[in-house]
Amino acid sequence: MVHRYAVTVGGKARAVEIEDLGAGAFRVVVDGRERRIDARQVEPGVWSLVDEATARAACAQIDGTLPNLVVEIDGIQVPVEIEDARSRGLAALAHRTAGAGGGAAILRSPMPGRVVRIACRVGDVVTSAQGLVVVEAMKMENELRAPRDGTVREIRCQEGAAVESGQDLIVIG
Repeated sequence: MVHRYAVTVGGKARAVEIEDLGAGAFRVVVDGRERRIDARQVEPGVWSLVDEATARAACAQIDGTLPNLVVEIDGIQVPVEIEDARSRGLAALAHRTAGAGGGAAILRSPMPGRVVRIACRVGDVVTSAQGLVVVEAMKMENELRAPRDGTVREIRCQEGAAVESGQDLIVIG
């Protein structure tokens, strides 16, 4: 299975795909450039990496907690932010649902699924990108975030309920 991520390395955004080929081998595609990497965890937070094409070896030390990490390779520390590409796409979709001209913003389900958790109540003041609803789809939980600052005016879903793609979930005024 291929996992897609939106990764910011030292302030530069990159599209990353990782496929586990088994036995420590990975197919890694960064901005369209493919490499095969042998990655082995040496100890907690420390990885041995070998590029199969060049046989170049490196030791990577990873500190922090997702999504914000600091990666040190060859004595150089770089801040790294990792976000599942699907979550980033869902957040972008949620931001596009905001009404123009300061009207109500409606958070809609981007896909069919089931509401796992509602993290707000009517009357709550929320900020842009605050997690409001978790929808499970295709065995993955997707946190849907507020498209803008405001006050929750309506909740149009219930925990455990099935939702359709495009269904209104939360109204923010």
